[in-house]
Amino acid sequence: MSILLCDSFEDAVITYVVKNWGNGQTNIPLGRTLVQKICYFLKAKGIPLDFKFDIYHYGPYSQELYSRMDELVADGIVIDRSEQKSKSVYKPGENTDELMNQHDISQYIDEIDDIIKLFNQFHPTEMELLATIHYLQTTATKYYGTAPTKNEVVEKVLTVKRDKFSQELISRAYDALKQADLFAWDKNLGS
Repeated sequence: MSILLCDSFEDAVITYVVKNWGNGQTNIPLGRTLVQKICYFLKAKGIPLDFKFDIYHYGPYSQELYSRMDELVADGIVIDRSEQKSKSVYKPGENTDELMNQHDISQYIDEIDDIIKLFNQFHPTEMELLATIHYLQTTATKYYGTAPTKNEVVEKVLTVKRDKFSQELISRAYDALKQADLFAWDKNLGS
């Protein structure tokens, strides 16, 4: 099967993430929500992905990325092993290496690997919370020119997520992001 739809830098980065997600270090399957959050953090870290993220039901979401995953599956670059239509479990497909050989992403491999290693122990709901907090903190900082307080972010997350997460859990997740200096990761989020 030849590649018809997918031939971009973004396709190569996503394919690399799918190919290297577990590497024996996690039992958490890589599905739609995790791909969205990993790509969100890759872009925040400075990987030049051309996806626009907006806040959505499960946190930062890109419609372009959602469609791209369907195209990667259609081209046989990624396989969706899920037995449920409403879920996905992404694995490398028969054309994974062909696409990877067409694009040089070597200058970003270390950063991509670091992000995979940092986040591959989190379940989709945990990633939803982390990415939502990060999104609200960094977009407010960019928009207003000054960082919101922790309490302002926690209140905003409570408003956006309603009763999904407790105030205590949001507060602890905020502290973890701050301690890991992830709020400094916002290089490409405005693009």
